[in-house]
Amino acid sequence: MVQAGTLLRIIDKTAVVLVECLRVFGPIRTRIAYLGDVVLISVKRINIQKLLVLKAKKRRRYLKGSLSRALVVRTRVNFSRVPGIFIKFDENSAVLVNKNVVPVSNRAYGPMLKELCMRRPSLGCISRHLI
Repeated sequence: MVQAGTLLRIIDKTAVVLVECLRVFGPIRTRIAYLGDVVLISVKRINIQKLLVLKAKKRRRYLKGSLSRALVVRTRVNFSRVPGIFIKFDENSAVLVNKNVVPVSNRAYGPMLKELCMRRPSLGCISRHLI
């Protein structure tokens, strides 16, 4: 469960490490984001070594304090798969996406759910571990 003010870890290949959720995109009254929801984020922490490797255009886009969109791929809240099976992750994580909800990076680290990859096929391409 992700809401405004929640800190998220970014698990893709970009230089961004930690972000804060500012707003949840969706219906008018939606304040809480679950797996597969898009949120507006503000960059809080970046990895300088990775940032120097990026191209100049992407360097400007992901500086501290910049706004972007992210797709929530892991949450600490239980996800119900079939009756009696629950999946819960250790951290709240997200992947940076553009306006068309296509991942910006070409690699995501760590496991992702099959249901999420079936809903958004572009995520299945960048992930190695599917649960």
